[in-house]
Amino acid sequence: MKVHELVARCAQARESTDPLKAMRELLDGLRSDTAAIEAALDYVPGTGGNANQVFYRAPDLTLLKVRFPDGRRTPPHNHGTWAMILLLSGEEKNTLYRRDDGVLRKAGEMILTSGDILPMLAETVHVAECIGDVPAVGLHVYGGDIFKLPRHMWNPETLEEHPLDWTLYETFARVALSAAGAAG
Repeated sequence: MKVHELVARCAQARESTDPLKAMRELLDGLRSDTAAIEAALDYVPGTGGNANQVFYRAPDLTLLKVRFPDGRRTPPHNHGTWAMILLLSGEEKNTLYRRDDGVLRKAGEMILTSGDILPMLAETVHVAECIGDVPAVGLHVYGGDIFKLPRHMWNPETLEEHPLDWTLYETFARVALSAAGAAG
């Protein structure tokens, strides 16, 4: 698979009258090609923040290759739009939350392995964590420009909500490693 083909197929799914459903169907069809997708995206570092992960960005669609090293854990955060993850390799634990009267409440967990897909609605808050001995690498698809959408994150110890700020996010990511009981 070539990167421009992947981008074109994702853009076409995004134009559907039900983009979340169309993207799910597209990613379902790509599940058997995870190694080829990962190889095509090899030039994208996938680490070091969204700027080093993005390989396509438009007002209505952002595509990232995300690489979580062993032990990496995000703070709770949202994406400001619907999102979908196709895990290409490794293992990733996602803890999902719902907002209940302004308070985050754990709604469930999902362990992703190669070929698994996690769809998330715009209101979904989650924590992602690499749980294997090798990096978790995923194709992340978003229904908007996640660099411009209003997004939020939560302190992993207190679950206090904050507007997304990448410097604070990285601080919260370090805290998340030691705050497993608070938001995981």
